[in-house]
Amino acid sequence: MTDKRKILFVNDEMQMGGVARVLNTLMAALPEDRYEIDLLVLHREGMLLKEIPEKVHVIEGTPFFRAVDQSLELLWKEKDIAGMAGKLRLLAYMKTGLIWKKIQKERKKLLKKRYDVEVAAKEGFCTIFTACGNSRRKINWVLTDYSVCNYSRNHMPLVQKALSHIDLNIADSEQALTAYETVFGVSNGVTIHNLMDTGRIERCLQEDDGSEINGTDGPNVITVARFHPQKSIDRLLIASHETYLSGNHHTLYLIGGGEEEEKLRTMVKEMNMNNVVFLGYRQNPYADMAKADLYVSSSLYEGFATVISESLIVGTPVLATEVSGAREQITEKDHGWVVENTQQGLTEGMKTALCSIGDLKDMKYFLKRDYRYPNEEILNQFMEVL
Repeated sequence: MTDKRKILFVNDEMQMGGVARVLNTLMAALPEDRYEIDLLVLHREGMLLKEIPEKVHVIEGTPFFRAVDQSLELLWKEKDIAGMAGKLRLLAYMKTGLIWKKIQKERKKLLKKRYDVEVAAKEGFCTIFTACGNSRRKINWVLTDYSVCNYSRNHMPLVQKALSHIDLNIADSEQALTAYETVFGVSNGVTIHNLMDTGRIERCLQEDDGSEINGTDGPNVITVARFHPQKSIDRLLIASHETYLSGNHHTLYLIGGGEEEEKLRTMVKEMNMNNVVFLGYRQNPYADMAKADLYVSSSLYEGFATVISESLIVGTPVLATEVSGAREQITEKDHGWVVENTQQGLTEGMKTALCSIGDLKDMKYFLKRDYRYPNEEILNQFMEVL
């Protein structure tokens, strides 16, 4: 029997969200008899730490890296003097270029073996960290559309230097790959869609067969998202309001929470939107998603929105704004609609979808009967490059 390949994944944190979720799914799916997996969490915090597969050895970053995922603006608002000092120190290292030697020094404290493959699980600082090491093969995982939001815009020379040491860039959608290669001038990339934990989704549906989706005033519409500017829930509220006033009555359910919740609740109150229901954050939203007639994704940008695929897996058609990956997930007339990423596009799309009750029912029937997410093919693609 050949030795297991030693794999190191590097992530900045394990907060609830798409990156940590797809990372856990991939690590769980990789065969234990072929891979020995370590996970370095630079700042060991986040709800998804508890969902890391048992077979994975977790390494915690040194104190230097605690600031890597923290916002200087938020630290200022919270008057966290120690946090601000740590963040400014990190930024100083990055701006001066001394971060390269600093990471190499910190790596010696953390990592006691050489890896066959090292994967930066989130592009940006994790890319720089991986590039500074001596792993035999270095991979960078790209999970957002850099043509819309360039998280590395303040450190372009540093990231471009790091990318010169990366053997392969994996993007989760064709559009995300094209954008990344254009922004950074690289050409060593492939597209591999995200693995979905379909087993977990099925278990969650069985564990919670109840649902609060019980509106009687027309179709039930749902979204599950962080209340963050990227998700553009304010546009969804406006679209819902205008659609309702046009005679397309429906109930809109919002699952999630976040920094914009107060703003969104104020909008609902000021517009007198009695058709909107805030359900709060839910670790298991799948019964509600399955009961809904339509899922709406109103994001300004994405890489490959896993929640779109989750909705299709539970059998609910999707209306999505034109973002990276949407057309790779949604086959129109079978799965839903992809609309122009504007307020008007979203509003007109909702009106079209909610006028098409027969189409919604046909799509739900098709999805529940025929839809299968191609996990086996995707896993084989990952195993070919690791």
